[in-house]
Amino acid sequence: MSSVNLADIFAGLAGRWPERRAVVSPHLTLTYAQLLARAAQTARELQARGIGAGARIGISLRDPAESIASMLATWMLGGTAVPMDFRMPLAERNRRAGEFALDAIIEDRQAPAAGFQSIFAGPSWCDIIARHATTPLWSDGKERAPAMISLTSGTTGQPVGFVLDHEPVLFRSLFEPFHLIGFALLNTLPLSFSASRTYTLGALLQGSTVHFHPILSSPEGLREAILHTKVTSVTAVPTTIRNLLELAGERTSPLFEDLRAFFAVGAPVPTAEKLMAMKLLCGNFVDGYGASVCGSISALYGSDLEANPDSVGRILAHVAVQIVDAQDEVLPPGQSGIIRVRSPGAASGVVGAMRGSGDTIKQGWAYPGDIGVIDNSGFLRLLGRTTDLIIRGGANVHPAEVEAVIAEHEGVREVAVVGFTHAREGEEIAAFVVPAGDLTELALMAHCRSRLPPDKRPRRYVFLPELPRNANGKIIRTLLRQEAEKAV
Repeated sequence: MSSVNLADIFAGLAGRWPERRAVVSPHLTLTYAQLLARAAQTARELQARGIGAGARIGISLRDPAESIASMLATWMLGGTAVPMDFRMPLAERNRRAGEFALDAIIEDRQAPAAGFQSIFAGPSWCDIIARHATTPLWSDGKERAPAMISLTSGTTGQPVGFVLDHEPVLFRSLFEPFHLIGFALLNTLPLSFSASRTYTLGALLQGSTVHFHPILSSPEGLREAILHTKVTSVTAVPTTIRNLLELAGERTSPLFEDLRAFFAVGAPVPTAEKLMAMKLLCGNFVDGYGASVCGSISALYGSDLEANPDSVGRILAHVAVQIVDAQDEVLPPGQSGIIRVRSPGAASGVVGAMRGSGDTIKQGWAYPGDIGVIDNSGFLRLLGRTTDLIIRGGANVHPAEVEAVIAEHEGVREVAVVGFTHAREGEEIAAFVVPAGDLTELALMAHCRSRLPPDKRPRRYVFLPELPRNANGKIIRTLLRQEAEKAV
């Protein structure tokens, strides 16, 4: 049983900084005291609807400030928060609810629910919860559930949930490099991203203000927001960083020279771009490495970045990392292999079967699903994925997930999806399709647009008479990737 409840900690923060702004989103601004009060009202509304300790509550809200209040409300009740991508198609949302045994989903899109209670937090939500008291609910801890289930996917595209108790969530949010955040963080990522939640909580736990930037904003809009909101730090995925580098142009001083830190999250940043970002965007550009299964693993900034830009930094002081072979035998320093981690921020378990060779937990070790090497100076370098995962603009895309949607089209006989190198997004998505009859690219694009979020839609469709296979009948994906790279 967890001995910590994050809601209790936020009650302390509200007592220390009641009038300080905690969260600022396009539609909602809350001080620390108001955030705690809104969470208490939300918790009481959930309680009135029969939701209590031990419940698993999905949170699928467009407003990130409301999402934070809902997470706190869940913890007050002694329940488990399950953050979900609000852009998720409704059919996928219902599947996730069943796969992870959700008791309820707090959402702002009213739609039929299957097997769970839908809590519609629409335009009248503020009036609905206003009838409740604003004093905190205090969980007695007797039936305290884990704090969170962090959703990701295995290599087959099937969802996997990593169980995080309150202590690991707290640990993830307190260690290096969060001391660089300063008094105000601009977060450009949705809270369905593990890194987004970690940086948000890391900022709030030290009394900072978190400004949530609209996800679909232009690079110019982001630049103006950074300059005009006077924030001290920013989080962004590599694609956003590339867009800002283009805006920066040739300069003699960083575009955001008043920032204390610019954090790159979500995907690896190429070596040349790290150095350019340090010169053109922010002198304290911060790269690093982490995973949903264990939290932050390494950090790279300052003189370390200048000296070792091809690495993801030094292993954090509270983390133990080993490089092992396929049989889990520890390899000597300087030899590449599978990365495994022990950390106080590691997940305690898994909801749903772990599939493939991606993120896993074995015998107390967390496996992020990457290949790497640690040099004699203690710097970690990443060499690739152990799976066929596609990372597009910081978002994880699993081929089987996209293939399943395309295969639903009656004009498709077979399909295989692979990633290919893309200058702006890091990777893009190509779909190789064997038609079953008359089929056009426009028809497939329309089909995917109605069933997949933007990050998971193919940007290239290639029609083939048949897919390449080996002697065992398995698709040779390396050939497809090579073909996709040729057309770049």
